[in-house]
Amino acid sequence: NRCLGSKETPPYMAPVQPGGLLQVVSHASLPPAEAPNPVFTDADVTEPPLPPVTAKAPTSTPPGTPSEPSTNAPAPSGQTRLTLSLLLSVFAMAIASLLLL
Repeated sequence: NRCLGSKETPPYMAPVQPGGLLQVVSHASLPPAEAPNPVFTDADVTEPPLPPVTAKAPTSTPPGTPSEPSTNAPAPSGQTRLTLSLLLSVFAMAIASLLLL
């Protein structure tokens, strides 16, 4: 920019001062005034504090290991099925687009 090479910055390139554009905007376009934020103190809080954290005793073996079969096995995620479904639909779209050409 050639204006940046000059010693004196043109007035249209000067940064806008905070609140400087409020003089240009009409009062009907301004947002409504915001209510002041209330100051909260400890006495305003009515919820009791959370109970302290207690450590759980570790189990000897995690459930689902081969030595101990688990009846609460997690459900399969279905990720392979979803990927296969997506792959087949993309493949079908590619074949259909080739046939239409």
